[in-house]
Amino acid sequence: MSFSSETKIALAREIPERGCCRLSMLSGMLLFSAEKDGTLLLQTEVRQVAGAWEALLARCTETEVCIRKSGGLYKTRLSAQAVRERMPALFSGKSIRTLFACAGCGAAFFRGAFLASGFVNPPEKPARLELSTPDADLACDAAAALTSHFRLPKLSVRRGKQILYYRDAESVEYFLSYIGANKAAFDMINAQMFKEKRSEINRKANFEIANLTKTVSAAAAHTEAIRALIKSGDFEKLPPELRHTAKLRLENDTATLTELAALEDPPVSKSQISKRLQKIHAYYEESCKQNRKGGS
Repeated sequence: MSFSSETKIALAREIPERGCCRLSMLSGMLLFSAEKDGTLLLQTEVRQVAGAWEALLARCTETEVCIRKSGGLYKTRLSAQAVRERMPALFSGKSIRTLFACAGCGAAFFRGAFLASGFVNPPEKPARLELSTPDADLACDAAAALTSHFRLPKLSVRRGKQILYYRDAESVEYFLSYIGANKAAFDMINAQMFKEKRSEINRKANFEIANLTKTVSAAAAHTEAIRALIKSGDFEKLPPELRHTAKLRLENDTATLTELAALEDPPVSKSQISKRLQKIHAYYEESCKQNRKGGS
């Protein structure tokens, strides 16, 4: 079962106690259901959602519906005209916010809207939550209602339907908490924390690998220069402290500059050991130039 379906099961079980909130939840389901040829159609993969629709209609409007299973979908049909007669305020053309009689009605409305047409990506995938409706005016009105609580959702059109959606994790988490899907919101928060921690670990690992690669490359270049100086006989021309550092580098070719500095007697700083190795390499490069001039 998908994360979105599990979220809907949990929401469908939470029928509001207050009559105005029950009516708002039903209104959200009705307005965000599909309407065709004068018929309101709710179809869902989740049996509990169809059950919530059935229970709300019975308690709020004394209307009975028949749930029919077709393939993997539970379908119920309802006369749009009958709904208009029983719930005239729902089709008055006024803002949906006029339907909210108490502080909890807005959350109940969008809970119903999500049950009827919502989708949310699982926590391990990029954050995305959406609601769909064929009514452009309803989409704009719903977006405005959400903005009064949080952020304006983005709007798009897909296959003739208006889509309200959030793509950032914070907004998805807030919306889920707002409509009462607290476990789903908590799962999203945990997943986001895990992603951030994993990204931090990856950044540190990449930084350490880059430093290690840099250290190994520099050590290899210094070692190559020192061996070339020994082979050419120019090594003995180096000052004593540089010869000592060079021997330490050959004997400890994988040591970091900090470790190499600690091996000096007496120990020196990292910057001092770095300058000595740079001088050795510069002397090697100058020696190569002189040899090339002599050869030409």
